[in-house]
Amino acid sequence: MLGSQDRVLIGVSGGADSVCLALCLKDLGYEIGVAHVNHGLRGDDSDEDETVTAVLAQQLGIPYFARRVILIGGNIEAAGREARKDFFAETADRNGFTRIALAHTRNDRVETFLLNLLRGAGSEGLVSMSPVSGRTIRPLIEVTRNEIESYLRARNQTWRIDESNMDPAYVRNGIRHIVIPELAARFNPKLVETLTRTVEILESEDDWMGSLTEEWLDRYGTKQKDGFVLSTEHLESEPVGLQRRVVRAALRRAGSKLQDLAFEHVEAVRGLIARDKSGKKVQIPGGIEVAREFGNLVFREAAEAVAEYEYQLQIPGQIHIPEVRKVFRAEIVESEAAQTTGQRVFVDAESVGPCVRIRNWKPGDYYRPVGLPAGKLKKLFQRARIPRCYRTSWPVIVADSTIIWVASFPVSREFAPRGRSQKIVAFEASEI
Repeated sequence: MLGSQDRVLIGVSGGADSVCLALCLKDLGYEIGVAHVNHGLRGDDSDEDETVTAVLAQQLGIPYFARRVILIGGNIEAAGREARKDFFAETADRNGFTRIALAHTRNDRVETFLLNLLRGAGSEGLVSMSPVSGRTIRPLIEVTRNEIESYLRARNQTWRIDESNMDPAYVRNGIRHIVIPELAARFNPKLVETLTRTVEILESEDDWMGSLTEEWLDRYGTKQKDGFVLSTEHLESEPVGLQRRVVRAALRRAGSKLQDLAFEHVEAVRGLIARDKSGKKVQIPGGIEVAREFGNLVFREAAEAVAEYEYQLQIPGQIHIPEVRKVFRAEIVESEAAQTTGQRVFVDAESVGPCVRIRNWKPGDYYRPVGLPAGKLKKLFQRARIPRCYRTSWPVIVADSTIIWVASFPVSREFAPRGRSQKIVAFEASEI
């Protein structure tokens, strides 16, 4: 958990667990600081919690950091956790703390296990309260709440009691004060110890399965500029359990925090593995989407809906089209001075007027590119394996209603220079 050079920021609420943690780490000689978040949910009591933690830090002679936040609507518990997490991370980064210590106990771990079990979590969720997770540590994770309170009484150390922790309206409180005591009384008086051992067993197995999953992703996944890509060919033959873990891990690599991710979301992504699902998408909470694009699953940030656009390009001239992050240029040249490429083509100047229009692709667009079969532009996109998410914004240059050029493809036959062409226009597209 800790090296001798680590500086530890401790999340302290004023309750017994976090006060105990601060005292212990101070006694052990670590360089520590205290961070407190005042949620303001309990009025004067919340302010008193803040005062008590400030006094504790002063008595210990250590740095003290506090923040007041306002939590409105929704899941207050979850919002509170996120507020604390963000504040602790920011404070640690700004003040050079290498570890963030939280005062979760063995009881907290068992409560979280049961809470996630009742919600239908897999093994990853059942062991979510790990002793070490990145720079976050839980030094009291093997200590019971009774042991902590006995320790504080022996030191004549007071602590704050949050009366809301007794309210069974909160799910965790119901687990703590009703479910666990009832199970212990009726079935197993050592329930906390027994379930702790179960969590430890599951944690070891989850670590092992997690390492197998990461090895699989390193072998068959590819990190790209706009997301993370998996080959369905390799994934479809794997066991269902590995598929589910791969989906979750790939979502993380694409930037998802897996917040509000449900079993149904994972199964919907697995449904894209089927061979007839090309072009289909699944929306994931948190602004991530998974798309089946030919033989791949692509995990990326969900694209905003592309508004239709249309610009006029003077000949000669240039124009910036922000929707596709490209600059289009038109210039008069004496001949086809350079070889035609996907981003530069030559057009008979007599076949176009003093300007052209550049717009996004529209369903029904018909195109006759040089060297390729004429037909619907949609078919051309499919043959070129252009993912559907890019098609709606794809730039098309038109004269009246006839397509002159589609970026990255050959020029249209009607507008290609001929031997008798006296003047030629060069169209070019470049990335910004």
